[in-house]
Amino acid sequence: MNAVQSLSPWSIASPLAGGALHAAGSGLFHTLLPLRIVAGGHGANIVGLVVMAEGAGFLLGCMGSVRLIRSVGEVRAYAAFSALSAALLLSLGVEPGVAVFMVIMAVMGFVNAGQSVIIESWLNAMVPNAGRGRTLTLYVLVLGLFYGLGQLLARNIDPAGSGMLMIAAAFYALALVPVTAIWVGEPQLHAPVGVHFLRAFRTSPLGTLACLMTGLISSTFASIGSLYGLELGFAQDRIVVLMAAVSLGALFLQFPLGALSDRLDRRGMMVWLAVVLAAVCTLFLLVDAATPFWMLLILFSVFGGISEIFYPLGVAHANDRATSSEFVSLSSNLLLVWALGGMIGPAIAATGVQHFGAASFFWYAIVLSIAFAGFALWRRTQQPDVGNREDFVTYPQTSPAVYEWLPRKDDPTDGDGKGEGTP
Repeated sequence: MNAVQSLSPWSIASPLAGGALHAAGSGLFHTLLPLRIVAGGHGANIVGLVVMAEGAGFLLGCMGSVRLIRSVGEVRAYAAFSALSAALLLSLGVEPGVAVFMVIMAVMGFVNAGQSVIIESWLNAMVPNAGRGRTLTLYVLVLGLFYGLGQLLARNIDPAGSGMLMIAAAFYALALVPVTAIWVGEPQLHAPVGVHFLRAFRTSPLGTLACLMTGLISSTFASIGSLYGLELGFAQDRIVVLMAAVSLGALFLQFPLGALSDRLDRRGMMVWLAVVLAAVCTLFLLVDAATPFWMLLILFSVFGGISEIFYPLGVAHANDRATSSEFVSLSSNLLLVWALGGMIGPAIAATGVQHFGAASFFWYAIVLSIAFAGFALWRRTQQPDVGNREDFVTYPQTSPAVYEWLPRKDDPTDGDGKGEGTP
């Protein structure tokens, strides 16, 4: 009996608990971060620069953290990453200058990517092939729900005070307890990711642009959406609830929309979803502080679900056109494309917010949505739909390691039940 077969199903609770605690801290911190920067006397442009720095660190972590992890060992690396992220959070209490703030956030982005690599490599090693689909779904739900819980915890916490940093740092530090206190086996780390953006674009131009657009719109709004609530004159508790609605809408709408994409032409579906997204953004331009709050909750939830769905649809569409040997590399590069959009989007959108107000973000999103719809419609006329398609899978945007979980449908299996390319 091998190590994977001898593990109890409950053993995955340890890495899941570590990921959940980290997600809760991240939800609290990232929801209040723009409010903290504004409370410190800075403008929206500084919010964009800080978020861009974290995105750059995350991108580097996706590409280079595996080498660092291998040099010291997985458990030690995870403990170091958790402790470092907590310490970096607490260091923001000294009110560093913008340049130092950006460096701190860049390092945090790197270590957060490294933590995700380790957690997902553990789950990949611990779960038998037959249970990986269910485990991946559980992982997505756990991360999304605890991120939303962390957001809701931020309702009555002063973003300018030290309590916000201490609570978020406590979650980050506690994330190492389930992983280091209980034996969870040895993770099997994936190979370092090579950057092949042009190869990904040649394989699926539409899939690549869908992932880029998710970063440019959805990830960007997650970082600066709080500024829109401030512009409407909402109190912090309402802003936090609305941002949680975005996250939970993104979590729960992906499953029905993804199931629908398995039955329809994905390109046609992306055309219509882009048009719907543009329409939703237009509605944002029409609301004000007098709009009933329940209507705003629905609007924010639908925006979160529609804007976020383009990433998993893009990955699914691209992999419909890839061979089994290309799956991990292609999907990993699509994650990097998404991260690139999430890095440059906040800087672009926040500059517009600084000069033209928070509503300018929705004009930015409308232009991107309509441009994408036009390109998707054109691509649909150039090539027929693929007949034999992969089933839709909701992947989290966490690290390249997650793409080694599921074998392709056409993969041969060995005696261990794992597909080709699965560790």
